[in-house]
Amino acid sequence: MALFIVESDISRMDERMARLIPKQRAFVEEMFQRGIFHMYAVSENLDKWWCSIEADSEEDVQRILEDMPIINWLNPTINGLMFYNSADQMIPPISLN
Repeated sequence: MALFIVESDISRMDERMARLIPKQRAFVEEMFQRGIFHMYAVSENLDKWWCSIEADSEEDVQRILEDMPIINWLNPTINGLMFYNSADQMIPPISLN
């Protein structure tokens, strides 16, 4: 599996998009639980969006994005990553033994 970073401007939020936010949040949570999303962020001005997605190909990333409830308000750009580091990768998992 490869890792991709996806970024987009967000079109101006309207009432239709606002109604889809709960579905979008549920979608994002499911993607995290399935290990597909590694990071998801929205700017404080609600005008930019980023996420990192683990997938086999850019085409698979596009298929995942097509299922997002707010995709009609995004114009995503997909970039493959050579590597990805984050602070949470530095913390070893807790053992409950």
